[in-house]
Amino acid sequence: IRKKGYVEAGVVESLISFFDVEKGEDDIRMVYNGTQSGLNDALWAPWFPPPTADTTMRSMTGGTWLGDNNVGEMFLNFMLQKEIRRLCGVDFTLYFPEELPKDNKVLWGQWTRCAMGLQTLPYQAVQGMLWAQEMILGDRLSETNVFQWKGVQLNLPGSEDYNPSEPWVCKVRMDGALASDVHIYVNNIRTTAFSEEECWKASQRVSSVLAYLGLQDATQKRQRPAQGGAAWAGSVVHTVYGQVTQTVSQEKWDKTKEK
Repeated sequence: IRKKGYVEAGVVESLISFFDVEKGEDDIRMVYNGTQSGLNDALWAPWFPPPTADTTMRSMTGGTWLGDNNVGEMFLNFMLQKEIRRLCGVDFTLYFPEELPKDNKVLWGQWTRCAMGLQTLPYQAVQGMLWAQEMILGDRLSETNVFQWKGVQLNLPGSEDYNPSEPWVCKVRMDGALASDVHIYVNNIRTTAFSEEECWKASQRVSSVLAYLGLQDATQKRQRPAQGGAAWAGSVVHTVYGQVTQTVSQEKWDKTKEK
């Protein structure tokens, strides 16, 4: 974290504690806890609803292709406000005693990024990703834009031509096909398109804009376009056999049965 610049030298007025949490079988996630110092009690962020698997249904029909991108080190991509950094000091004294200056008994640094355990972290990071999503979608009227669309098509229950196998509300391309789209659940990005090639283009557009903005694109977690199989926002969606089917993962189902 010091090599990456997540901690910098500066005036420190208050420390935050930190501890590790197991992530998988061979990794850990660091949590920087602003509760003990009282910092979280002084911070506030508005409530916001995350998307669900149902959110993606307006972009799917039977045969739709699904792609998955992922943002690496999600929260660490976003900078902490400068006025907060002096209250987010990290104590490295026990870890790097050889770096202690002669006239100082402690080695402290300012934490500079959003961190797990801060009250405002989820809102700030998700807000940043929604701004990125606006850039990813681009100009909807450009025929060269993979996310182009010309209008909204309604298919509402109760209407004479209602088709239950189609989405209630969807965006339609200039050629009449269902428009490609992108949905972001924190760091998990789902792209949808009417063909495998268009889905690849959508994922490439996501990746290039993230790189332009300085956000990490975790290519090692990239999923090939498919018509289902990968979980997103807690659900698994399949679009084969001309229909859309939504299920849950076996792991989530097992946890539900235990409860």
